[in-house]
Formats: sequence, structure tokens, C-alpha cells
Amino acid sequence: MDLTEAKKGKISDATELIRRGATLLRESCPKCGGVQVRYKNRILCINCDDLSNLSSLEMSSISELTTNLGELVTSKIQKLYDALSKEEDLDKQARIANLILLYMDIMEKVKKSK
Repeated sequence: MDLTEAKKGKISDATELIRRGATLLRESCPKCGGVQVRYKNRILCINCDDLSNLSSLEMSSISELTTNLGELVTSKIQKLYDALSKEEDLDKQARIANLILLYMDIMEKVKKSK
């Protein structure tokens, strides 16, 4: 594979990342000056990093996932709290309260896993 084919391959890999939701960054790579993208909370250089195995880039650490889950559940509980405070129908209140309890159980499990 010559140099131009290698560059084409890297550009193709970067294009695929962008199709999957990566964002081009203004800042260039501090090592090589190349273009950087942010993908799944990771900053990757098109030149320095191996972008050819996209499936390995998709895996996030357990701690990152639990942190994100904790933030999501906290947001959901807040929205449910707001809905519960405005709800007059007792059946709907019960469903909302049960959902809050379910989310609180998830939060406890997230805290224990950290």
C-alpha cells in the first residue's frame, strides 16, 4: 500500500466516524498537527490513532457507562418529580411514583458499582 492509499484509508475511516456521529474539532493534534474528531467522548487523531477498527472505538468503559447512566436517571427522576407535583389523578400519581422508585433502585445499583 503506498502513501496515498494509506491516506485515503484514513480519510475513509474518519468519514465513517463522522457518519456515526463524530464531530470535527478545531484543535489540531498536539503530536502531529493532524485533524482530530470527538467520538463517544473520546478525542481521536485521524493520523495518529487507528480508526480502522470502529467496533473497538464503540466500547466504553464500565465506569463511563455507569456515570452516564447515573446522569440520565437523575434527569429522569427530576422530570418525574416535576410531573408528580402537578398531577391530580391518583392512578397517574401511583404510576409516576412507581417509576421514580424503579429509577431510585437503578441509582443505588449504579452507586454500588462505582
